[in-house]
Amino acid sequence: MKIDWSTLALQTFNALILVWLLARFLFRPVANIIAQRQASANALIDDANASKHAAQAEREALQTEREQLAAQRAQAFATVEADARTQHAALLDAARDEAERLLAQAAADRQRERAAQAEAASAAAARLAVDIAGKLLDRLLERSPEDMRVAGFIDGLADGVRRLSPGARAAMAGDVPLRLSAPRELTHEERAACEAALAAAFAQPLQLDTAIDRTLLAGLELSGAHAVVCNSWRDQLEQIHGGLLRDDGHER
Repeated sequence: MKIDWSTLALQTFNALILVWLLARFLFRPVANIIAQRQASANALIDDANASKHAAQAEREALQTEREQLAAQRAQAFATVEADARTQHAALLDAARDEAERLLAQAAADRQRERAAQAEAASAAAARLAVDIAGKLLDRLLERSPEDMRVAGFIDGLADGVRRLSPGARAAMAGDVPLRLSAPRELTHEERAACEAALAAAFAQPLQLDTAIDRTLLAGLELSGAHAVVCNSWRDQLEQIHGGLLRDDGHER
């Protein structure tokens, strides 16, 4: 086989020119494009990695926040539960104290009610005793001379006037007229005796209006705008009644 060296050289030269042209106008732009694409891909990968890391960080932050919220919620529940237990205990203590107060108040009310009932019973018994004594005295007087209802009480009434303070006695003397009450109508002699005894006690003459008060049983009562002087069985029975009530109250 015979080689044509000129043809081979020409073809070689053409091949070199083709390679140079391809390298200059095809491979280099393609390489640039590939490099740019690679750079873009790397940038996208970097962005993706950054987004991934950001998402991971955000997920970790969210998880941390969730854990913190869970811890805060648990703490809040614990605080609420503790407050509820404290309030429950306080309410129980308050209810217990209120129940004890109500029981004590009820006991005190019962004690006062029993004391009031006992006092009412004592007062009723004392009043009954006084009423019985008054009726017995009245029945006794019915069988006695009439002058026993008045005559024996004139001097005692005058003594009652003398026991008044000077100011009270002077004020009473100025009450015109004074009212003289008796258990029955006074005789002329009894009225005169009363006027004389009272004028001596007041150291001045008096103007008297007489009245009948059968509840006196026996005795006399002198009344004016400033004072009342009693000397009667009714007054004495009332004093006895008051003494019985005081003695009964003192004993309790």
